[in-house]
Amino acid sequence: MKIENHPTQKNRTVNVDKYYGSDLNRFVGQDCDKSMMVMNIDLIINDYKNKNDIRIIESKHSNEKMGVGQNLLLKKLSKLGLKVYTVYGDEPFNEAVIYSFQSDKSKKVNKETLIKFLNNDYLRKN
Repeated sequence: MKIENHPTQKNRTVNVDKYYGSDLNRFVGQDCDKSMMVMNIDLIINDYKNKNDIRIIESKHSNEKMGVGQNLLLKKLSKLGLKVYTVYGDEPFNEAVIYSFQSDKSKKVNKETLIKFLNNDYLRKN
């Protein structure tokens, strides 16, 4: 585990291996314009059988908070017409919370319903 200073917040340190998510994200975060938000998105699902329905899903542990920059960027993507969600939960995901940026609502779900959501069956039946 490598700990370094946060790229923009001087009084904060980060675990570099987890914070950046990829070497390219780290390169951009450290060497490029600091006015840009660099974000590693957890999932982008393209459901070909349902007219190329594209959903962006950020994953957080149940007690993990969304970063300010992440929240702003995901809201902006939602306003562009993309379906954007955050799933809060912990493995094995017996319970989770799905937050929709479009509706600004959260729904607590069980594992079966989470699987239906990720399979895109959830949206068709509810």
